[in-house]
Amino acid sequence: MPSPESIAEQLEGNSNWALVSNKKNVLRGLAKLMDDGETIVDLLDGLYRGLKLSSKGDLPGVLVATDRRILFVTSELSRPLYEEIAPSEIRGIAYERAFSSIVMTLRLKSSPVTFKTFDNRAAVTKFIDAASAGGVTAPAREEETLRLLDEVSATIKSLAKMNEAIGAEGAPPAEGEAPTVPEKRLRFLYREAKKIHGTVTELLESAGDIGLRGALTDDIIILASLCAGGERALADDELAFIAMVLMPLDETVTGASVKDFFAGDDFPAGWWGEIAGYRARIAAHLRKAAPGQDLDGFSLKTMNLLENFDREKGTALSDRAGSALHTFAQCLTKADGSVSPEEEERLKGIYRLITRGAAMSSTAVAVKEAEEEETLDQVMEKINALVGMDKIKEQIATLVNLIKVQKEREERKLPVTPLSLHAVFSGPPGTGKTTIARLLGRVYRCLGLLKKGQLVETDRAGLVAGYVGQTAINVDSVVQKALDGVLFIDEAYALVPDEIGGKDFGHEAVNTIIKRMEDYRDRLVVIVAGYPDEMERLIQSNPGLKSRFSRYFYFDHYPPEDLIRIFDSFCKNVQFRVEKDARSALFDLLKSLYEKRDRTFGNGRLVRNIFEKIVERQANRIAGITPLTDEILCSITKEDIPVESDMGM
Repeated sequence: MPSPESIAEQLEGNSNWALVSNKKNVLRGLAKLMDDGETIVDLLDGLYRGLKLSSKGDLPGVLVATDRRILFVTSELSRPLYEEIAPSEIRGIAYERAFSSIVMTLRLKSSPVTFKTFDNRAAVTKFIDAASAGGVTAPAREEETLRLLDEVSATIKSLAKMNEAIGAEGAPPAEGEAPTVPEKRLRFLYREAKKIHGTVTELLESAGDIGLRGALTDDIIILASLCAGGERALADDELAFIAMVLMPLDETVTGASVKDFFAGDDFPAGWWGEIAGYRARIAAHLRKAAPGQDLDGFSLKTMNLLENFDREKGTALSDRAGSALHTFAQCLTKADGSVSPEEEERLKGIYRLITRGAAMSSTAVAVKEAEEEETLDQVMEKINALVGMDKIKEQIATLVNLIKVQKEREERKLPVTPLSLHAVFSGPPGTGKTTIARLLGRVYRCLGLLKKGQLVETDRAGLVAGYVGQTAINVDSVVQKALDGVLFIDEAYALVPDEIGGKDFGHEAVNTIIKRMEDYRDRLVVIVAGYPDEMERLIQSNPGLKSRFSRYFYFDHYPPEDLIRIFDSFCKNVQFRVEKDARSALFDLLKSLYEKRDRTFGNGRLVRNIFEKIVERQANRIAGITPLTDEILCSITKEDIPVESDMGM
């Protein structure tokens, strides 16, 4: 049986392992499961619903592919639960994108098990490839979404069919000629196109010159093709709606013309001939937009561009773009006032395609900060905008005032008292400790205490090695990355475990960190984080730690009132409105979960999971509704709110 230290050594350098919480629990569970000589080839962090563990709902933990099998180990329980799956039991693996996560399904002979991860698609396909190398037959395709796209080999070929259909309809009607679209339907489509135009205009202004205009044009054409299904010509109302959405993106159309067209609340008289005549431009876009025939890695260009932009700038533009594209698909499918079962299924597939997202590169341990220079007021505004954390905000404001006074005394050549910036963050998961650490580094940069203020996050696995002399080298490597910024050590109590017998190199890591805190006292801020009791034990375990950490921040569980405010912030990004009875049901759910909480209660992470579940339920509910309205698209009803059993609790 391998030791936790030898397993940690295997995982050293795995980018996914760097992001796993409570590594000590995971290592302890893997040590009980793994055989001598068994090798870990890859892993993912997320939520698991398995066979024997199914009654316990979605369990946080790590799914591990070894050279022999697949293993799951919980991460947030002091006594880990675990499960193993033999390759002979697995018939295949499929995955699909949820709102901001990926759900992977392992199809077993007995019943399927699922694993939800917040990692990117590239990491998931890499894991499946690793599992396949261990004997698992795994089609690395998002089957539900790609079934839709496989129809489009039918449908992508349908781009040409649509082109032919447009040309076969003859010349467009003359200007002023009465449209063949009922006035009420045309008014509805016009108003929806105007709303989409408003969102697109804001996206283009916010994102700047990143190629977004062309990406939106291509993606709208592809979605139009998918909505049509490739077997029929588009009707006049459908062509008119596509033209109204595409026209503002066409660089050959002047901004004044677009502004004039969308100036009112009803389709403007006299424009029908021009809109109908735009079908020739649609045909040109159709020829240009078709993706290649290899659809395995296909995703929408718009979502790729904006998800990358969001990661770099800290924005949420991809959510808004996804909402606008989904609105377009809904309106186009239901433009004729009805929706067939086939169209309803197609809409669900389109939703999965939109939310499929970009194939992101592995997340680095060192988080890249925004390059723009921020003022102290701007950073404090971001801190004060966070939900809850009133005590934390007060402590930071007090610290800022203290630093300002100290700097003023220095400038006046007055004596100053020693000021320690190192801190202990104590509290349960999902309460914003990493977020505050990142913002605090930027506060120190604005105050001139740190040159960069970047955050470098690590934990025991990134610091402690299995052999004499290697731990100090690991610590020095991480410290060098953190110089002139903040070194954030998550679950720092694991550096000095209380249950591992014999020689443990965690003590060497602690001593090296203390030495480097002194060596770089003007260039390094260290923040250690974890559960309160364990952090107290850590600080008391070494006199050097106790003397250097005099600043403590205590993070509490979010009460239901704050949890629902976090939910509101998610809704705001995609313009959802929560009906009164739905909000009441959601609050009752959050209150019940809060009252049953233990110290592993997920807080903000839990709200994100609930939000994703609600978005999925809403998408399924409205897929068959017609006629479509803006209110339906943006409304969350009581029916969309999950119950505790839906959340696996």
